Amino acid sequence: MLELIGSSALSTFRQQRLLKKISTLIPAVTDISAEFIHFADAENALSDGDLDKLKRVLTYGPKSDGIEHIGTRLLVVPRASTLSPWSSKATDIAQHCGLTQIKRLERGIAYYVQGKLNEQQLIQVAELLHDRMTERVLFNGQQPDDMFVH
Repeated sequence: MLELIGSSALSTFRQQRLLKKISTLIPAVTDISAEFIHFADAENALSDGDLDKLKRVLTYGPKSDGIEHIGTRLLVVPRASTLSPWSSKATDIAQHCGLTQIKRLERGIAYYVQGKLNEQQLIQVAELLHDRMTERVLFNGQQPDDMFVH
């Protein structure tokens, strides 16, 4: 499984609105940022040219210089063994661009939460960041190793 960092997932307005919502409930949160993370399931290792092509396909949205990885990372990804609508469309686009070895693409959001939070507070923040019906949150550097399991 390949993991590629994408652009910022929050505009300044959305970041400020989310921070206000979370810090109202959990005052220990001092800042939050987020970026898209793309996951690729490929039949074979990608050549340098194909990897560059995949990166271009996955470059979308407003240009950003990236975000600083400060704070605790909460990775929001689709639930295990599910196929998101984003995945279906992105995989089709990649394959139509000649990346036929890509079996599936999926997208998550890495949130970086700043502040001195205990485990219970992190769980409360996570509950505000995802939809339990379609997504899950991975803590402490966990990886979505079961994302592409059928």
